[in-house]
Amino acid sequence: MVISPDLINEPKISGCFDKTALSSLASPMVELNFTSLISGFRGTAGIVIRNLDSGHDAQFNQELLFPAASLIKLAILWEFFYQCAIGVVDPVEEIELQAQDMVIGFGVLRQLNPGLKLRLLDLATLMIVISDNTATNLLIDRLGMDNINNSIQQLGLVNTALQYKMFDPRDVNRDNFTSPADVARILEAFVRQRQLLGQYGDEPLRILEGQQCKNKLHLGLPKGVQLANKTGELLWIEHDAGILFAKDKEIVIVVMTQGLSENYDGIRLCRDVAKLVYQNI
Repeated sequence: MVISPDLINEPKISGCFDKTALSSLASPMVELNFTSLISGFRGTAGIVIRNLDSGHDAQFNQELLFPAASLIKLAILWEFFYQCAIGVVDPVEEIELQAQDMVIGFGVLRQLNPGLKLRLLDLATLMIVISDNTATNLLIDRLGMDNINNSIQQLGLVNTALQYKMFDPRDVNRDNFTSPADVARILEAFVRQRQLLGQYGDEPLRILEGQQCKNKLHLGLPKGVQLANKTGELLWIEHDAGILFAKDKEIVIVVMTQGLSENYDGIRLCRDVAKLVYQNI
């Protein structure tokens, strides 16, 4: 599947939440009022809140296409542990870092010396916890872009495709695409379909809980609350998506934004959504 950037919807704030789904996220029944957060938002937002215990959703622009930024790394993480589970790759296999592997953006590998040997598991960890783009590209090469896209389809992600490596020097301005609904699906898979990853079923959540980028959803949560998340950001784009483990509940939270006048507007929306969800579970 190839997703053209021409298919990205024009920025809008239209959309509505299913109030029944909203009210049934919590017990006792509490209606989460996201309207005030969205009505004054300067940009385009897509949100999915899913209670994995009850199955109830609250959704807004859930099928809208957004540049995936680093949220595409969730699909790569899934494929890595899937290939580990079926014996195609060994997590302790080593790859030697070469100068031509280094790309710009998040991460530390581009600042280290060529010749460094890293285990595949190290690369997967760096890809998530500090969003290392060089580590991501090394994993894409090892796992195979087609294999990653096959898993994307098998997981039922209908608006997601990995088409480019991170900051591909052939066209650094191109991006991959996904939707809030697809991001919610893969996060749910890490919990509900972990058996497909065999002995590695718990590893993705363990790595996601080690996230070092805590400037969005985390800001709306009390200190110490457990959140397994992945962020994504580009100019005028801010995303955060994760699974909140709190008060004996498992809640998927996905907030995606684009067309921002200031990136901080997206960061603030992530914070406010997380705060509202936590207050009402």
